[in-house]
Amino acid sequence: MLAGCSTTSSRPAAPFLAGTQTSALQGSYHIVRRGETLWRIARSYGLNIQTLARANHLTGASGLRVDQRLFIPLPKETQQFLWPVRGKIHTSDAASGIEIGTASGTLIRASRSGRVAVATQRLSGWGKTVILDHWDGTYSVYARLGQILIVPGSSLRQGMPLGSAGDQALHFEIRRGAHAEPSMKLLPR
Repeated sequence: MLAGCSTTSSRPAAPFLAGTQTSALQGSYHIVRRGETLWRIARSYGLNIQTLARANHLTGASGLRVDQRLFIPLPKETQQFLWPVRGKIHTSDAASGIEIGTASGTLIRASRSGRVAVATQRLSGWGKTVILDHWDGTYSVYARLGQILIVPGSSLRQGMPLGSAGDQALHFEIRRGAHAEPSMKLLPR
């Protein structure tokens, strides 16, 4: 149902929007999977369909090809949590968390803007883990990462990469203080 962003070792230049200055946009890439629509891809990244189409010079919502590479610009910041990555969803054995299976090396993004409270290589039972503090008593947890791309104390804007997927499914959860929230209910459908 959900698929992930993909990175490659040779990074092409980011596309430009018509009418913007000649500086590259911030964002990442998404590889289109079978059955995905432009609307669903845009919604899962917190974008409207017109923004996604314009960023990729698409004239309509149809015509996506499997394995097509789409540029995903950073969304307008919102207080809504967004999917940190697209992939196969499993419920977690941890209270209210979810497991998101995606290809190793896929970028994992900040679900909401926040400050990096924890970025550790070895959290007991979870391995490489990042915890973001969203300044309102909520936290998002990203565990079983393959690589951590940020340091504690950093501020991240919603949608910015914080790490990459490892060989295991990403464990993601949203917490209010020490209590886990029903993560699936807080993410866009």
